[in-house]
Amino acid sequence: MPNQLQGDPVPGAIVPSRSILIPREERLSALDIWRVLVKRRYLMIALTLIGLVGSTIYTVRAKPVYESVSRIAIDPSQSNSMGLQDIMREQMGEDSATSMLQTEVRILNSDAVILQAAQQLNLKRRLNIGEQKNGTEGQASAAPPTPRDRLAMIGAIRRNLRVQIVPQTHLVEIRVRNNDPQLAADIGNALVDSYIERDLRSRYDRTKRISAWLQKQMDELRQQSADAQMRLAQFQKKNNIVGTDENSNLVMQNLQQVSQSLAETEADRIIKEAKMRGVESQDGDMVALMGSNPVLSALHSQLTDLKTQYAQLSSKYGNGHPRIQELKAQIEKVESSISNETENAKRQARQEYLDSLRSETMLRKRLDQQKEQAFQLSEDVAQYAILRHEAETNRNLYDALQMKLKEAGVTASLGAMNISILDPAEVPVYPVAPKRRLNILLGLFGGLFIGIMCCFVAESIDDTLPTSEEAESVSRLPSLASIPHIETEELLKRRILQQNKTSAARFAQEIKLVTLRNPKSNVAEAYRGLRSSLLLSSVDNPPKVIMVTSAFSSEGKSTTSMNVAIALAQRNAKVLLVDADLRRGATGRVFGIKGSNIGLTTLLAHGSPNEEISTPLPELPTLSVLPSGPRVPNPAELLASNRMAEQLRRWREQYDHVVLDSAPLLAVSDSLALAVNADSVVLVVRARVTRKRALIRARDVLRRINARVSGVVVNDVDLRLEHFYTDRYAGYGYRYGKYYATAMAYGYDDDEQQKEPTN
Repeated sequence: MPNQLQGDPVPGAIVPSRSILIPREERLSALDIWRVLVKRRYLMIALTLIGLVGSTIYTVRAKPVYESVSRIAIDPSQSNSMGLQDIMREQMGEDSATSMLQTEVRILNSDAVILQAAQQLNLKRRLNIGEQKNGTEGQASAAPPTPRDRLAMIGAIRRNLRVQIVPQTHLVEIRVRNNDPQLAADIGNALVDSYIERDLRSRYDRTKRISAWLQKQMDELRQQSADAQMRLAQFQKKNNIVGTDENSNLVMQNLQQVSQSLAETEADRIIKEAKMRGVESQDGDMVALMGSNPVLSALHSQLTDLKTQYAQLSSKYGNGHPRIQELKAQIEKVESSISNETENAKRQARQEYLDSLRSETMLRKRLDQQKEQAFQLSEDVAQYAILRHEAETNRNLYDALQMKLKEAGVTASLGAMNISILDPAEVPVYPVAPKRRLNILLGLFGGLFIGIMCCFVAESIDDTLPTSEEAESVSRLPSLASIPHIETEELLKRRILQQNKTSAARFAQEIKLVTLRNPKSNVAEAYRGLRSSLLLSSVDNPPKVIMVTSAFSSEGKSTTSMNVAIALAQRNAKVLLVDADLRRGATGRVFGIKGSNIGLTTLLAHGSPNEEISTPLPELPTLSVLPSGPRVPNPAELLASNRMAEQLRRWREQYDHVVLDSAPLLAVSDSLALAVNADSVVLVVRARVTRKRALIRARDVLRRINARVSGVVVNDVDLRLEHFYTDRYAGYGYRYGKYYATAMAYGYDDDEQQKEPTN
């Protein structure tokens, strides 16, 4: 047989569809999620119960917590400076109302306020904080608190304290939690009282400090004002200044007028200079276009008309016409006039500039003279203005501070308040924690969520094959059948021994023949589906020799081979079941074939006649069974011998189908020779046991020897994990199989029971 690539289809095998080749990650659906949850349901249920029980125990054992609520109103718009608004506003930096409220909340939550409230409530004794000294509680409570005690009292209150601003209001809400409802209310009220007392004390101290500072400043201002008035009078007397104003005198008025005239003359000179430079830099035509000289503009217009007439007559009569000669003379005359007039305009513009320059020079000299006079007067007037301004400033500031000091004296005793208690803390009646329903629900759903996450984590690290779809995706081989789960022998033995001890051993041996003993079960139907898949894999030439193998032992290959042989024999086909597992063969024991000296090893080693092959099932005479026979030291060489190949050739002629129950592929190499000679190789996988790498390795081994691999059979499948199988059918199959097990234990058959009334 020619070599085949690993990905090529094997002759005689079912070609996998394109959907099998698509990775499962690209086809994740809700059914995949449901499959994972059903598969790991016990883990999910366990973690959910742990969360539920844990939250219930915590809720039951937790002490009830009570919460007291008190509300105070803080109005930042009211005066909090006791008549010293401006000075206090400068010190506060113009804080907004929101910033002021945030500041008050921080003050209310400060260590000083909390410690004062704790000392007011004697919290050290009520909470048993600190060590008992001298053996008596009274002496311990009377002793001053140590730094450790103060930190403990502050922490005991702050841990259960929450101060917050009610949105869109000036209300501050104080919430205190404690296991003692009375203590929670006392702490809330004590905090409010301590905060108000501290506010009053800070206001009083602030007013006293500002009043003392103002009094000191007023004394200094009073002395400074008297000195300024004295210096002003002495200066007037010394410099003979009587009724003189530094802003209103003749010298200053003259200086202002000369300065204004100089500015105007300087502006006129700049304009005329620009005009002169423009005229000197332009030709006659441009000077005429400037429009400043009407004569020049008229001559330029006349010249334009003459040139127009000259051009018209020149094109009509030629240059020799008398009229043209006359126009030429006129044009030359006008051009000469324009040139003369242009020179006159330039001279005129220059003369105007020079006149303006002389006027500016004269005014500048006059301004310098006036400045000399103004400077001479300003030496006295400036000093006089400074002295008078100083005296007036000191007097005004002294008057303002004197008024503020009087206001502070009046309002300091009143102590204007901007804090009011809206709702004092009341003793709470109902606890706020623990919230039993919420805690239990959180524990339930938290455990459920963690369980679901753990299910997917366990699924991600689980490399076993739970379903036929997973086996198809990993092996790239078609799934021939999915065999449902059958109850273990130990469970059935225990159940049947309680009912009928005499039939327990017999039933334990015949449980693997489910296709014969329970033909109506879903397990038997699955094996019949496997039979159909094998026969339809090649309709014109169905496989004669069918080898059933697996990667390792205990994956259900023997049970699969027995039931496949029974299913084929039930079609009235002549079938031979050969136990080719020469190391751990179990076919003879299951079928009850007596005599360990008869089997495949004796047939190959000694050439025993085929008549020794028995038909152990009277109700199925077309099924022949050949056990493995006695143990031999060289099973691999015996199965690879020419005599085995010759025996297979004979069986092909004598039987319709030959089913070979072979040894595991990866454990031993006994089955490799049989796989080459088989028409169809069925690879058995046990759900949730066989690992993906083992399946891939077994497939590669078979493809390497060019075996005809028809597909995989997933054994021991939980039908609830199969996407095409619903819980309804899975439950039906379970109940049917359970009913059948009980019926077999009592020797009861449903078909025979139905026939009895007709006999």
